Amino acid sequence: MARRRFDHSRAVIALGGVMAIVALADLALGFPMATRFALRASDLTEAWATLQHTPGAPEAWRSIGTLWSYAFVHAGVEHIGFNLLYFWFFGSLLYEVAGDRWVLGGFLFTTATAGLAFVLRHHDVGRATVLGASGSVSGLAGLYVLLAFRWSAMPHASAWPLARPIPPIQAALFALIGAATDVYMLSEGDGVARDAHLGGFAGGLFLGMLLTTFLPTWEQFLRSKLGPSRLLGRR
Repeated sequence: MARRRFDHSRAVIALGGVMAIVALADLALGFPMATRFALRASDLTEAWATLQHTPGAPEAWRSIGTLWSYAFVHAGVEHIGFNLLYFWFFGSLLYEVAGDRWVLGGFLFTTATAGLAFVLRHHDVGRATVLGASGSVSGLAGLYVLLAFRWSAMPHASAWPLARPIPPIQAALFALIGAATDVYMLSEGDGVARDAHLGGFAGGLFLGMLLTTFLPTWEQFLRSKLGPSRLLGRR
């Protein structure tokens, strides 16, 4: 698959740009959006219960929407900075292999699985709240890991800040070390939503397993209708 050296993912740039703009606006205004659009476990469980008997309840649907909106709000400069760095890295690696539609679809799907993992673990813990894109980033990393182990013909991983291209398995091992750290730290109570990270990672693995079950080789994927595509047109 031919590509230009500086042919970057539009999905990564667009999603990262939204996160950065929201973070800057929130910082200037005193974080009102972080408060409103974060995912609160108890609110989501209450919203689900409400929708069982009142399907049109607008406030309940707003709470359901936080299952995705929480990924775009952050708690400060350091939080958004690290998330954007890792999002650029794993999003760009996934783009090189699968294209923009899988970056965008993977982001949306694993944002939800990360949020649900947090809710399942904290639904009875007062006002437990999660915000930030780290669960989504873990999801893209999980998807890349699965593809790297199942598709042997994948190109070498090449994305900033790598000094040179590296074998996909090496990039996958980096992601696996991160997941292993989340497992180890899960019971430590360090204030990081490790359960959301792992929920996103598991969602990425599931998505990758589903994809490679139907398309066992990278060459088959490239020739299929599910193959690489930009948000606007094919590359």
